[in-house]
Amino acid sequence: MKRLKVTLCAALTAVSMVCGAARAEDIVVTHYASLLYGTPYAIALEKGYFKQAGVDVTGILTSKGGGTSVRNMMAGDTLFAEVAFPAALSALKEGFPIKIISGGTDGPSSFWVTRPDVKIDTPEDLKGKRFVYSRPKSVSESSVFAVLNSHGIKPSEVTMVAIGDFGAGLTALEHNKIDIAIIPEPIYSQKMKAGAKYKVIPWLDSKLPPYTQTVGIATNDMIAKKGEKLRAVIEGRRKGVDLLYADHKAAEAALAKAYNLPPDIAASALAGTLAQSPHWWGQGDIKMKLMDLTAQSLKETGALDGDVDWKAAIDDRFVPKDLQSKTQ
Repeated sequence: MKRLKVTLCAALTAVSMVCGAARAEDIVVTHYASLLYGTPYAIALEKGYFKQAGVDVTGILTSKGGGTSVRNMMAGDTLFAEVAFPAALSALKEGFPIKIISGGTDGPSSFWVTRPDVKIDTPEDLKGKRFVYSRPKSVSESSVFAVLNSHGIKPSEVTMVAIGDFGAGLTALEHNKIDIAIIPEPIYSQKMKAGAKYKVIPWLDSKLPPYTQTVGIATNDMIAKKGEKLRAVIEGRRKGVDLLYADHKAAEAALAKAYNLPPDIAASALAGTLAQSPHWWGQGDIKMKLMDLTAQSLKETGALDGDVDWKAAIDDRFVPKDLQSKTQ
């Protein structure tokens, strides 16, 4: 009987270990299924890249941007999150137990638009205008600050309106509640197909230096307990990025399926993003110089208080080894 008990205990322990190893994980991706940050994850899920790398990602939780992505990750005890860079910095400044562990997206990816009858031809015309953005500490808020700064316009010389959803921002634009909106893909392609009449302001972000939009983060607890799974998430996403650049048709199909988009909208959205930033989706390497430039810009515009302690903020051990030489 003693031997039987020992055998049963050993078997149950083995089963428990296997179940623990195979436990499915959720991750958070800002604006997943609505904006294109999540495209590599959609590809990785469809192609099985996460499982191949060693993690069973069964759910991708979304958020509406800004600090909500960080809070969603913390509240759900979630493995990993790709969030707006300003939100990650803000969370670090507030003492959240997190680290930046991978790169995400870099550079412009949206269209600045106004109504056809609004005169915005020079930087001077920006004064007194009403800008819309999604949420505090979001990519869109920091983009407005950076654009104004690049043209020598003070934030106090414009009105900034936080409206939450980009669609609500466009409705506000159409009803003369604001003057300048940001339209990311695939919303831009959807609106154009529906016959929307907007005037694009192509020069608005022409002076912007390169900047970081999103980064991958994890809690200190997940880093300590599930480092191999974090490494697998970053590797799976990296394979999704590689396929995106190598096979646009496959990427369009995965995007259309995951986001429930018509194929022509998925194709137009990817093409529109790549036309603005040919390498918008990074492979996961942490672009230190780019993040530092972005942080300095946020500091200059008042969106970030004080300097960033990068040594305390970053843990780059989970970036694929062949990309670590690119991390700078």
